[in-house]
Amino acid sequence: MTSPEDYERSKRHYRSVAIAEGYDSWRYDTPRGRRRNRRDLGAIDRAVAEAARRGPPIASALDLPSGTGRLVPLLRQRAIAGVGADISIEMMRVARRKYGAAVPLLQCNAEQIPHRDDAFDAVFSIRFLFHLDRSARGRILREMRRVSRRWLILDVRHRYNLRSVVWRLAHRLGLREDLPDRLSRRGLAEELHESGLEPVAVCPSRRYVGFFSDKWIVLAEKKAVSPVPVRAATA
Repeated sequence: MTSPEDYERSKRHYRSVAIAEGYDSWRYDTPRGRRRNRRDLGAIDRAVAEAARRGPPIASALDLPSGTGRLVPLLRQRAIAGVGADISIEMMRVARRKYGAAVPLLQCNAEQIPHRDDAFDAVFSIRFLFHLDRSARGRILREMRRVSRRWLILDVRHRYNLRSVVWRLAHRLGLREDLPDRLSRRGLAEELHESGLEPVAVCPSRRYVGFFSDKWIVLAEKKAVSPVPVRAATA
């Protein structure tokens, strides 16, 4: 299970100059990485299209964490005025080198976004939430909800896939000590509800063979009601 310590380790990891400088080459510049990136961006684009089908197209967005600027081409293609935000100056330096000053970049902590309420039509958050324990996810989802007028587009790791089945089987047989934190549909809906959000659409990364991927792109809508206070867990 993901812990607060895991989140702190991730923060330190992505603030490394070596990690930032090599990030694109090992994650996206290999044949496998390029295929995976196309699938992910396709699912994100479907979520953007679904939002447009339900109302005015998204015109402005916060990309948090923006990393090395992975979403910049998609935002430009969709004519979305994007602002990138990340806790890692090192990652944003790579993004600035790639795209220049055309995309505003901001260093910030996701738990304290320095923008007013309803500042953007949407907040995009990709490759982030799975690094967080549930308590941190709740805090950050509520903060993202605050600065969004209507939409959040998120990626989550779910349990309805071959990899998770193998992990659970290995765990039952005593071959694996712990299980990664993977959401069920009910668990996803509960966490979003606690943060004042409603799941609207789920776009699998692998569009037609979703059982072979543990990734969903989720379009979530900001509800008019206030977020539900999260109660502390009891023994």
